[in-house]
Amino acid sequence: MKVILASKSPRRKEILEKKGYDVHVDVSNVDEESVKRDDVRKLVMDLARMKAEKVAERNKDSIVVAADTLVFFEGEEIGQQKSDQEAEMTLRRLLGKTHEVYSGLCVMNTKTGEILQDLELSKVTLKKVSEDVLMSYIKSGQYKGKAGAYNIADPEFESFVERIEGSHSNIMGLPQNKIAKMIEIIKGGQ
Repeated sequence: MKVILASKSPRRKEILEKKGYDVHVDVSNVDEESVKRDDVRKLVMDLARMKAEKVAERNKDSIVVAADTLVFFEGEEIGQQKSDQEAEMTLRRLLGKTHEVYSGLCVMNTKTGEILQDLELSKVTLKKVSEDVLMSYIKSGQYKGKAGAYNIADPEFESFVERIEGSHSNIMGLPQNKIAKMIEIIKGGQ
């Protein structure tokens, strides 16, 4: 069965390919901004399910993989930053502190109708870095398109990281071991 990724994220596709899956991309185009929930866990779980359901409609006899990842700090979601100034403000808030990265996961077998959902949480503690290091990272533009204003896989960001608790690949958008287990379970005897 084909594995369909309901995301345009190149990092998610790469994570699945590293686990040996032949991945086809079908972007869900779910309007994430319109979905509001009081609990970040419920939000990422609901968004992942909505994405999977939308893509499942167009992909019969497939395994659909969907995820939604959010950075959460001091009771607030931290999404993608729209400018260098926003990225700077966000990173200044996160430096020297611990924040959480939540991923809601949904895997659907469109042949059997079976659905598996799960949640992954990772914690990231950032160091305080020098003004030069901070501004150099922002000027590099590596924060663009990334929740929390950083790319954990970027070698330039390594000097910012003090500690990671949980799945490193979850911080990139998809916990590879958990998602691989979910895919294998839902494939069953296929």
